[in-house]
Amino acid sequence: MTTSNRTKSETIQAIQEQIDEVRLLTQSENNNEVKLEEWRISTSRILQRAFSNASVAREFLLKTDAKTFQDAGVSYLEGLIIDVNKGLFEKISPPLSSGSDLIDLQSFHVIIRRIMRNFYKHIEEMYKKPVHGRGTIRQEDLAKISLGNEYDVQRMLFSLIRPIFPEARVEISDDGGYKSVRYDIYLREYETVIEVKCSRPKMSERELTEQLGSDAFHYREKYVYFFIYDKDKIIGNVDAFCKTYHKSLDIDGKQIETIIMQPVVM
Repeated sequence: MTTSNRTKSETIQAIQEQIDEVRLLTQSENNNEVKLEEWRISTSRILQRAFSNASVAREFLLKTDAKTFQDAGVSYLEGLIIDVNKGLFEKISPPLSSGSDLIDLQSFHVIIRRIMRNFYKHIEEMYKKPVHGRGTIRQEDLAKISLGNEYDVQRMLFSLIRPIFPEARVEISDDGGYKSVRYDIYLREYETVIEVKCSRPKMSERELTEQLGSDAFHYREKYVYFFIYDKDKIIGNVDAFCKTYHKSLDIDGKQIETIIMQPVVM
């Protein structure tokens, strides 16, 4: 399929605007890593929308990090403009101004937080409320399903996230330098890791805090969420715990947030 001149020109213009934007960012006195990272993610979204081949956006993310925005990032985008002009891409997606279901970084975090904070609503609606009399799902079958450990919690949480973010992955290993670390739920496109914890009867609150500290230190992604299913209620003060592990663990430029679920039994 031949790319129309209008679509091609719009794509080139959009890429050039991203180049101009990052040059302004790197020259500005208010330049900071957060703004540069937001630019990196927004640029990858534009590339996803512009090219039918998703590898273009992925390659851009692979070639750029906090230290190479000006060089590798701009060089890659300038090379794309040259390739588009040469007609090397058989198909470019519809104009960038058209509607899209791509989710920007800010909206992503709103959605992820909402999924985790309303985790119990899924459990209540799916497993606790009476089933419809004409349905084939039986209450006794639902009653057999329980969250016994962090693998169960991880499975259920991942099943809620993946329909919205299909590229999310589970149980991903990464070489953190000193030792290999495992990401429970990994959304590379948004540089986000979700670490799932589930309390046990013999686990102490101190043991849990030590695990969080170790994970936070070794994770290399920008955004880290700790999702704690405290089924045994070992955390004495949930609000204070979340506040502590949202503020004191803001290390190495990472943004860390803790969300805790405790069962409510009347």
